[in-house]
Amino acid sequence: KFKASNLYKSYQTYRLLLSIIIQRHHTPLSIMSKATTSLAIALLVHNANSQCTTSGTISTFSGKECNRALFEANLVDGCTVADLFDTTTVDADTQIADLCKYDAPVQFVEINGYYQLDKRYFNGGGPLIDSAEPFGVEAGRILRFDANSGGNTLIGWPEYAALVGYNAQELSTEENPELGDHGYPPNFDIVNSCDLNTVMCCFIDDVADTGFAAEDSTTDVCRHDLLNSPKANHIKDGWSVFPNAETSTHCVGFTWEDGADSDLFKGNALYDISLRNTANKGYIKSIPGAPLCGCIEQMPIVEKADCRTATGGDITFTFAHDAETGEVTASNVVDVTYADCAEADLAAHIKATHPTFADAIDMHLVGDGGCAADLTTYLNDEQFLVAGTHATKYKSITEADGWKFVAGEGIRFLPPKIDAEAADAEFRALINAGCKDDGDVDRPCLIRRFCDSCSSETHRDIYYKRLTPIPEFGEAEGQVYFLDLFLNNWNSQPANVLNTDFELYSTYEDAIAGTNGWKACNYNDAGVGFPRDCGPEWNIGSQWNSYIRDGASANNHGFYVELPSTA
Repeated sequence: KFKASNLYKSYQTYRLLLSIIIQRHHTPLSIMSKATTSLAIALLVHNANSQCTTSGTISTFSGKECNRALFEANLVDGCTVADLFDTTTVDADTQIADLCKYDAPVQFVEINGYYQLDKRYFNGGGPLIDSAEPFGVEAGRILRFDANSGGNTLIGWPEYAALVGYNAQELSTEENPELGDHGYPPNFDIVNSCDLNTVMCCFIDDVADTGFAAEDSTTDVCRHDLLNSPKANHIKDGWSVFPNAETSTHCVGFTWEDGADSDLFKGNALYDISLRNTANKGYIKSIPGAPLCGCIEQMPIVEKADCRTATGGDITFTFAHDAETGEVTASNVVDVTYADCAEADLAAHIKATHPTFADAIDMHLVGDGGCAADLTTYLNDEQFLVAGTHATKYKSITEADGWKFVAGEGIRFLPPKIDAEAADAEFRALINAGCKDDGDVDRPCLIRRFCDSCSSETHRDIYYKRLTPIPEFGEAEGQVYFLDLFLNNWNSQPANVLNTDFELYSTYEDAIAGTNGWKACNYNDAGVGFPRDCGPEWNIGSQWNSYIRDGASANNHGFYVELPSTA
């Protein structure tokens, strides 16, 4: 195990700066006093006038506990607690407890380098995620730690001296000063925001671009309340939803029982699902708007997550003394085993470990196929507050109904892919997927726009039936970005003229039968998408949509493509 000895100097500097902050800002000592005796002092335990002349190991013992009684019972001859610790400002019990909590375990800053690296990594960025350096260079420190110490040392829960003063000011109150009496980062604040004793990481990419390992499951992502992780996304409030398919996502987590071995080794479990996964498997990048890792209350709602455990035997704690400086340090050795949970997934393991959490965890891990129902409930009950039903609005349109969701805005929000050529290719493939007419003859599949907010009832539901071949993709004359024709630029050329290249209908039945087709249409207004002012009998304005321009009523709509019948 390695120790970052230069941390002592930085903590001394921090302690001095912290005292200045207290004086300048007149923070109540009832809030700050205890905080300044934890992380800021934990790695500064020394007595310049120590009467102990032993340099090297002064106390060692094994078990699951570390405290003054065990430390004192195993002291070498010739050294006493009074000899080792200056109790002018902090009593010996506190100093030994801080050595046990902060110095004996490996801290995350020792694995990754320093606090800002941890902060950026757990929020989904930093050198490990987006550095121009080769990945092996950035991951090298973690890989060396994993090879030498990852399986034989106790790892502490993330806590940082840099956050002690900040948390005291931001979280503590006169009534409850303990709320900020710690250095936990927002993602892992087990005092204020980790009620389910569960942490999860979600990755959406890997550096090798070969996909996630076969043994690692992938999940559908439902949604994320941005309010739950403002320190990671820097957004005060908002939400995002992820309907239908999205980038392959691997989520993995763990849970612990207070006071049990799983509590003692929860720092190791966090290391296992985060830095260890990234360094060894190359898993990177977070779900947009969400942390890479955090207490499950701060993470997106997903269908499922893999489950891991970290277990260990008795821990050997060793305390060393430097007779020249009077400094006392601590370290540990323990065999740690990282393994999959016995249960099928994280939700099952949590329910087995914490039966009273069953209902609560179902709100975060909704189960296979559960995203659709979760999104319906969330959007209707919590966001749009759609009371009752409407004769023509808020219709559910799903693949089970025979329609593939392609793009949409507002309550049917789904942006097109950034890669225009890829987005257009998928759109064309759906249209040319082999739908058939009543005579079992191949025809292009219908394109449908359903508009919940259109002010004209005639434009609530429109069906586009292609008659002529679609021009090839491109920007040259005679070529077209066909999906953009519908989204943003409803043009007549190339090959997009009503009742020549396509027909429009108000019902699916009319489109199949070729009856009651629309008669009026116009085009060619930059930034105005489908169907500009086209109408059943005459032009009707302000029913168009646009993803790049405002001005019409079609702000809540979705585009769908008919799926071939499987009958």
